[in-house]
Amino acid sequence: MEHYDILIIGGGAAGIAAAKAAVGAGCGSVALVDRKPGLGGVLLQCAHCGFGPGLTGTEYTAALLRDFPGEVRLFPGTTVISVEETKIARLSGGRTLSFDQLIYAAGCREIPMGALPIAGTRPKGIYTAGQMQEMMNLHGFRPEGPVVILGSGDIGLIMAAQIASLGIAVTLVEKKAVCGGLLRNRRCLTEFPIRLICSQTIEMVKGKSELEGCCLSGGEYLPCRTLLVAAGLRPDRALIAGLGTPAWLHLCGNCNTIHSMVEGVTAEGIRAGMTAVLNLRRTETAEETADK
Repeated sequence: MEHYDILIIGGGAAGIAAAKAAVGAGCGSVALVDRKPGLGGVLLQCAHCGFGPGLTGTEYTAALLRDFPGEVRLFPGTTVISVEETKIARLSGGRTLSFDQLIYAAGCREIPMGALPIAGTRPKGIYTAGQMQEMMNLHGFRPEGPVVILGSGDIGLIMAAQIASLGIAVTLVEKKAVCGGLLRNRRCLTEFPIRLICSQTIEMVKGKSELEGCCLSGGEYLPCRTLLVAAGLRPDRALIAGLGTPAWLHLCGNCNTIHSMVEGVTAEGIRAGMTAVLNLRRTETAEETADK
């Protein structure tokens, strides 16, 4: 069984920052596991600017990966199946790792359509906003219009702008009385012919094999061929749900709390890496004292 002083789960901004901080603080035994083949996480599908000094997600990742320490043992394209109280992580492919400190940087997950009280079937044409972002930016997919987006937070606004820029009709539906999201993302409402409907939600979707339209709570029917659900994000803590809060476990990034800016994610990753190294040193000191 391979052993590492620090094991990091998640290769997004938080995980990358944690690994760099840990090695920079003197830890030479660090492993980073991520289910995707390359580091960067969700940033790699973000083609819009707004990361760091006006960078795209891919550009921000490239900047973050500059001088990435070669001492870090990477496990790309690998899923962590379980983490045990005995400080053992079981990975896909039958590999097992032991560790002293665990940095959990698994990010967050979108709230899916099935979690919302929306009647009707689930025909072809319904996606989360993040799924559509990945399909468009990484695989060249073009959504069929008209498009309805449920939720006017940042990801909803970002996708509304990108889709509208293609000449596709977009309607945003927001259950709150005002549009959400950062000011820079709300500008798309004046730059493109995007319709915004506030104080309403979707009560039912229409269509059997393919999406035909949505019924709003105010009684209006919106014909559409694509529905994007941008209902929010939840920290992804499923893998560590049964561990409690041991001193060797450190959460950072969006699995800890949802951040509106990537700079906050990176800063938490740095703090987690530094704290994990500090805990290692404290443990080593305590063991040396006990041996005397």
